[in-house]
Amino acid sequence: MFDKVTQRLVRQIDPDGDLIAVSSLIDSGKLQPLAVVMNRRSRRFWQTTKYRPTGFTLNQLLQGEYIQPELDQKELVTYQETHQGNVSGYLEAGGSVLSVSVGGSGGSALFSSLGMLHKETVNVFKLIKDSKQRKVDLHHPLLKQMLDTSKQKWEFTVVTTRVFNTSESKIKYSSIMEGSSGITPQLVGNIKAKVSGKAHSHTNCVMKIPANTVMAYKISGLDIKSDGQYEFILRGHFCGIQSHQAYPLSGVKTELEEVKSLLCVLAGLPHQSRSPLLLQLRQILLDREHLSVLEDRLEELVYDDAPSLYHSSYSHSPHQIIDTFLDLLIQSDTTSETSLSTESTNPGASMRLSKQNQPVLVAMYNLVCAAMDDGLLSLADICSSQVSCLLDSLH
Repeated sequence: MFDKVTQRLVRQIDPDGDLIAVSSLIDSGKLQPLAVVMNRRSRRFWQTTKYRPTGFTLNQLLQGEYIQPELDQKELVTYQETHQGNVSGYLEAGGSVLSVSVGGSGGSALFSSLGMLHKETVNVFKLIKDSKQRKVDLHHPLLKQMLDTSKQKWEFTVVTTRVFNTSESKIKYSSIMEGSSGITPQLVGNIKAKVSGKAHSHTNCVMKIPANTVMAYKISGLDIKSDGQYEFILRGHFCGIQSHQAYPLSGVKTELEEVKSLLCVLAGLPHQSRSPLLLQLRQILLDREHLSVLEDRLEELVYDDAPSLYHSSYSHSPHQIIDTFLDLLIQSDTTSETSLSTESTNPGASMRLSKQNQPVLVAMYNLVCAAMDDGLLSLADICSSQVSCLLDSLH
């Protein structure tokens, strides 16, 4: 709910600029002036750049004395918005043996009253001057971790502009979602049996946001040299901010065909593997934090440079559902004898993963990346376990 409001705010006040919407209240507290934010550019043309506030500031990474940034603060806008939307759809398909119908409708309303928003900007030119001949501590845990060769996909940036509220704000959200599904198989002769079901959900939520909560921010890139010296990169393209790049249609078609073939791997899983995965995935779709964690975990398993040892101990994990899901997913990857080596078939087992041959993991990673889109998240509200039954019947 919070991220929906910040995204709409950015689209209203800076549609073609470099403002980044804050995705969670937890991240908001980390976005102080000169806060270090890691960002990663998209792998697919439909994905957006991903930003990860670290909780550290540039000063905490520096050798020697702190840099005192010069800040300019001014009123930006008084913001209040009401947004309402409705959606509905129906699909019916059938043949001589089986007919299937799926329908859904819903509506939502989002009201945000953020009050007076202030904009705080770091004097970047003074910051550059104060940074001359300065070095970062290459032994700092964050630098040692992120400068590792397997983590080069992440780039260092620092916060140079913040947009925040000056008084308590309020967000109200309500939604009603309804869905229905039915199967009519042909039995013996002209006898037919119809199986149907319905799902309904109604949500009302009010969130009070404390004063001085950061809603949006801008960043400048930080190019760290091998000796610890650093330079600021001021233009958005070099900061990792996603530009409006045009993709050739041939390239788009190639990527879509590749993704289509990957997703067919999931459809080809046997029922005993696919059904538990769908049920677990539906639960994860209902929680954006879990979905984000799953995306990160899958990316590590798929794109780290060398083969790694996967070990889950989800009985002690704050994200138990993620560990459970990954165990099911990895054990279902039976498309190649070389894709993994299982040391134990019990939950929490250690498994040796090959980075060259993980079709199921790669397919699920692409699906989860696409599911970060709000439109797909809303599908979880009207889905029921009967949708899985429909998929199984059609397979």
